[in-house]
Amino acid sequence: MQTIENWLMSFCQWVDYTWFGHGVRDSVWLFPSVEIFHLLGLGLLGGTVLLLNLRLLNIDFRSEATSELARDLRPWMLFGLVLMLVSGFFLFSSESVKMYGNPAFRYKMVFLVLAVIYTFTVYRRVTAADEAQLSPIWRKLAALVSVFLWAGVGLAGRAIGYVGK
Repeated sequence: MQTIENWLMSFCQWVDYTWFGHGVRDSVWLFPSVEIFHLLGLGLLGGTVLLLNLRLLNIDFRSEATSELARDLRPWMLFGLVLMLVSGFFLFSSESVKMYGNPAFRYKMVFLVLAVIYTFTVYRRVTAADEAQLSPIWRKLAALVSVFLWAGVGLAGRAIGYVGK
């Protein structure tokens, strides 16, 4: 375990000293500009996940098949995720050593990894399946797990500024 922590700290120190770490940290406008893209990615990803979950919970979009809605939203979801991950890395690079000791950041990363894995495995299969192939209970459970994981990412991310080492 100590080896992993040493490696993570070394990685954070390396990122902190890179040109983009210094650039984002030292610029007056770069951090807020990158954060705008991070929030746009969050909005795109969150919006597409919300729409799919509303369909899985049978609250809205009842006239459209879940698989069709998922297929139509997938490019937007992927674009939002990529935009959020890339901009998030640049935001992280400006304070990487500080983030290393922040428990909220660690929770955010755990939720993020779990949410991405879940979204591209279980959730993707559930949203690609025909309504007749899956019981409504499994569809609702998939939506609730998705909401829990992505809400965990957002809430832990929001807590980063309020939680210290």
